[in-house]
Amino acid sequence: MDDSADQSLPARLALALSGAYTVEGEVGRGGMGVVYRARDERLQRRVAIKVLPPELAFQRDIRERFTREAQTAARLSHPHIVPIHSVGEGQGLVYFVMGFVDGESVAARIRRRGPLPIEDARRIMKETADALSAAHALGVIHRDIKPDNILLEGTRGRVMVTDFGIAKALSGSSGATLTGAGVAIGTPAFMSPEQAAGERDIDGRSDLYSLGIVTYQMLTGELPFQAPTVAGILMKQITEPAPDIRERRPDVPEDMALAVSRCLEKDPEHRWPSADGLRRALESRSVGSYQPTGLGWRASAARRGGSATALAARPPRALASPRNDGRRAEYRRDNARNRPASQPSRSPARRTGTLPDTGEPKIVQKVRGQF
Repeated sequence: MDDSADQSLPARLALALSGAYTVEGEVGRGGMGVVYRARDERLQRRVAIKVLPPELAFQRDIRERFTREAQTAARLSHPHIVPIHSVGEGQGLVYFVMGFVDGESVAARIRRRGPLPIEDARRIMKETADALSAAHALGVIHRDIKPDNILLEGTRGRVMVTDFGIAKALSGSSGATLTGAGVAIGTPAFMSPEQAAGERDIDGRSDLYSLGIVTYQMLTGELPFQAPTVAGILMKQITEPAPDIRERRPDVPEDMALAVSRCLEKDPEHRWPSADGLRRALESRSVGSYQPTGLGWRASAARRGGSATALAARPPRALASPRNDGRRAEYRRDNARNRPASQPSRSPARRTGTLPDTGEPKIVQKVRGQF
């Protein structure tokens, strides 16, 4: 966001708000806008106001899409989702008013304390999955789950997920993509492989991949995929298995390590079938019969001499397999369980496959071509 434009932003926002809210100060900023703390003068309560980057607000399609997505996100009513109160525009700005969370983000907590206690990370992962389950049941995909968008309220640190709908609202703008090749908006370090490849028709399992990376960082203080360029990060998201989390933090319980590993499967069909399934697994501390498919995990398990040694001898599975049909049915069944009766079902689209000439997944070849 341009510094000169920034200087007048609070004044322009105050004019746009027409006295309904009093801006008290800035509380955060990022690639998708600036957040201000404000006072709702009519209801006498504290709120947060997020202002989109002014360079995007002038685009009519962005304004219309943002309003539409904000209206959809405003339907979400859940103990772990920041509520949206209203959306508006004026003075060349587009903004929305939401609940104010008195606390800090997971990103700030990690910067302040480093790796989190295991049970804190488990609770944050579980409460975030609970929020995602409610959103997915209404057909709302977040698309930008990251530590900055998971807020911790009060002394207990109750999870409050924010920014539902914003990534989708901005994804159609040519100025909002990461590259000219059509990579969808989001945060590269936390993007799912299908999102990194620029696919628009993603489902809730993309959010679970991002949550897996958030949890990996909560437990280790590090990101599983790092590179000096955006293109390098995106390629690693698609082609490289995540390192075994217990190599970086040996005291992580097996059930939690496997829960993270399943979130980070490259193929959506191999991930948790639903956010509610992940929540239940974290609560019961059992991942059932799941076995990781990534070579990185199998190799490290073999070095530890654990029960996964036999897995190390198996050839890697292709992204597409005959078992995927069963997994798709499981995804539909789990989400139908949480979907209101009035909400139509949505079947996840098949997105990946193995090319017979190279054996390389199509999604990998697509990104190789982009970069």
